[in-house]
Amino acid sequence: MNRSVIIACVAAGLLTSACTKEAPPAAAIVTEDEAAKLADAMVKTWESKDAARIKALYAPGVVAFDYAYGPLETDRAVFDKAQDVFAAAQIDTEEQISRKIQLLDADTFVVSGVWNGTSKAKPENNGQVRCTDVFQKDATAGWLIVNEHCSVMPKA
Repeated sequence: MNRSVIIACVAAGLLTSACTKEAPPAAAIVTEDEAAKLADAMVKTWESKDAARIKALYAPGVVAFDYAYGPLETDRAVFDKAQDVFAAAQIDTEEQISRKIQLLDADTFVVSGVWNGTSKAKPENNGQVRCTDVFQKDATAGWLIVNEHCSVMPKA
C-alpha cells in the first residue's frame, strides 16, 4: 500500500479492511474434552460391529497399519476390506486400558492407547490391541481419522 493511500485513510478516519489488511480470525483450537469425546465415539463405533459406520470414521485417503494385516495400507479398497474383517470379529467391548491424547493444532490431534477387546460370539478374537489414530478436521468441520497404526499386543 502506498504512503498517500495510508495518509488518506488515516485523515479520513477510515482504518477499515479497505485501508489495512486484516488478519483472518484464528481457528478455534480443539480442546482436550472435545478430543476425548471424539475418541470415545471412535471406540463406540468400533464396538458397533457395523462395517459401514466403522469405515465412515476414516478419511478417503487414510493411511494405516491394520492389526489384521501386516503391510502399509494406502489403497482405500484394501483398507475397507480390513474393516469388514474387523466388524466380522464381533468385538462387543473395547475396554480402555490406557489412553493419551495429544493436541497438535486447531485441526489435528492424536489418540494413542491400549484396549482390551472381547467377543461373546467369537472369544478366540479376545485380546489387547494398541492403536494410534490421527484425527484431522475436514472441510465440513467434521473429524476423520487420516492415519492409524494398530497392532495386537502379545499375550502375557
